[in-house]
Amino acid sequence: MSLVKTLKYLSAARQFVADGERELASQRETVRRIEQKGEDPLQAILVLGEIEEMQQVYVDHRDRLEQQVLDLIRPLD
Repeated sequence: MSLVKTLKYLSAARQFVADGERELASQRETVRRIEQKGEDPLQAILVLGEIEEMQQVYVDHRDRLEQQVLDLIRPLD
């Protein structure tokens, strides 16, 4: 993949990671509010787990793209 294309994908991947962090924070707050009310937070916790799993996929993809960029710009010895 070309450097330009990889950088484009990396930019999008970074945005997905940032969006995911906001979603995680929001869901954690939802779990906290449900617990404070004394209600059963199980469903909210399950959703949080799913968001955490998706976030890890996004982070892993971002990391691979960052490594690709480094590989593309690293001078050959």
